Amino acid sequence: MKKSIITLLGIAVTGNLYALNIDEAVEKALLNNNSLKKQQYIYDEAKENINLVKGSYKPVVGVAYNYVARDKNTDTQGKDYSNVGATISYNLFNGFTDKYNVEAATQNAEYSLLTLEAQKYDLTLATKQNYISYLKSLKNIETQENAFKLLEQQFKDSENRFEQGLLAKNDLLQVNAQMLQAKQNLARAKADSKIARFQLKNILGGALDKDEKIEDLAKQKIVNEGYNLEELDNRSEIKALKKTIDAIVSQKSANKGDFMPDADLSLTYTKFGDNAFLDVDPGGIDDQTSATISLSWNLYNGGRDSSEDIIYNKRILQVKEDLADLKLAIQLQYENALEEFEVSKLNFETAKVSLSQAKENYKLVNNRFKEGLSSSTDLINANYLLAEAKQSFDTAYYDRYLAKASLDRIFEVGK
Repeated sequence: MKKSIITLLGIAVTGNLYALNIDEAVEKALLNNNSLKKQQYIYDEAKENINLVKGSYKPVVGVAYNYVARDKNTDTQGKDYSNVGATISYNLFNGFTDKYNVEAATQNAEYSLLTLEAQKYDLTLATKQNYISYLKSLKNIETQENAFKLLEQQFKDSENRFEQGLLAKNDLLQVNAQMLQAKQNLARAKADSKIARFQLKNILGGALDKDEKIEDLAKQKIVNEGYNLEELDNRSEIKALKKTIDAIVSQKSANKGDFMPDADLSLTYTKFGDNAFLDVDPGGIDDQTSATISLSWNLYNGGRDSSEDIIYNKRILQVKEDLADLKLAIQLQYENALEEFEVSKLNFETAKVSLSQAKENYKLVNNRFKEGLSSSTDLINANYLLAEAKQSFDTAYYDRYLAKASLDRIFEVGK
C-alpha cells in the first residue's frame, strides 16, 4: 500500500515537472518560431553580402582556350591553330567606391541584426500574450462549468418544487432555458480554448505536444520596476533605422566614386599552338606576356551621378521621418502601457471584492430560494452575477501580467 502511494506521488511530481511554464514557452518560441528563423536567415544573408562586396578588393583570375580547325582542301587561311591565355586583373583605384560599398554592407548587416533583436522581444511578448490567453480560456471553462452545474442543480430543485406544486411551470421552463444556455456557453468556452491552444502552438513553431500541460502563473505582487525612460531611445528599432541612414550615407559616398578616375592593372600570358594540344611547329609563334594599366575617367554621363546623389539625400530624409515617427510611437506605447498597468492593478483589487460579494450573494439567494423566499429569476441573476464576477476577476488577475509584459517589451527587458 505504501509503495502504491509513493508511486502515485512520483507520478504527480513527474507530471508537474513536465508541465510547461511561461519562461519555457518563451524559450521554445525563440528556438522554433518560423518568422524568427526567417529573420535569422535574412541576417545571415546580410553578413554574407559583406564578403561578397569585399570580393572587389581581390584580383580576378581567368583562363581562356581557343581552337580553330580548318579544312586544308578548301580553306586558304592556313593550318589549324589554338591558344590558351591566363589573365589576372586588379582594380587599383575606383574613387573609394569599394570602401564605401563594404561600409554600406556592414551597416545593412547591423540593421538586420538589430531587427532580429527587436523581433525576439516582439516574439517574447507575443508568446506571453498567447500563453496567458490560453490560461484565460481554461479559467473561462471553469467559470462556465460552475455556472452550468449551479443551474443544473437549480433545475433539479425546481423540478422537485414543481412536482410538489410549489413552483409555476413558467419558472421551471425559465430555469431550463438558462441551463441550456449555460451548456452552450460551456461548449463555446471549450471551443475557444482549443483555438487559443492552437494559437500558442503556432507561435511556438509547433513545439507543443497534444497532451502537454501548461502551468498557471505563480501568484506574485506585480510592481512597476521604475524603468529608465532614457532607454527608450536605445530601442533596437531606433538603432536599426539609424544604421539604415548610415548605410544610405555610405551608398551616397560610393556613388561619388563615379566622379573620380578608375585605374586597373591587367597581366596576361598567352600560349599559342598549331593544333588542339597546343603543339608548336619549329619557328611558330612564341608565347606572349603583357601587362596593361588602364585609366578611365567619366567626365559626363548625362547628369546621372547628380540625380543619384539627390535620390540618396531624399532617402535619408525619408528614413529620418520614419525615425521621428517611431520615437513618437514608442513614447505612445509607453504611456499606454503605463496606464494599462495602473488600471490593471486597480481592476484586480476591485475584482477581488466583487467576486467575494458575488459568492456571498449567491449563497444568500440560494438559501432564500430553498426556503421559498426568493424566485427562480433571483437565483438565475445571482448565478449570472457570480459568473460575471469570476470572469472579471480572472481577466483582471492576468491583465496585470500582460501589462507588465508590455512594459518589459517597451524597455526590452528579457527575451
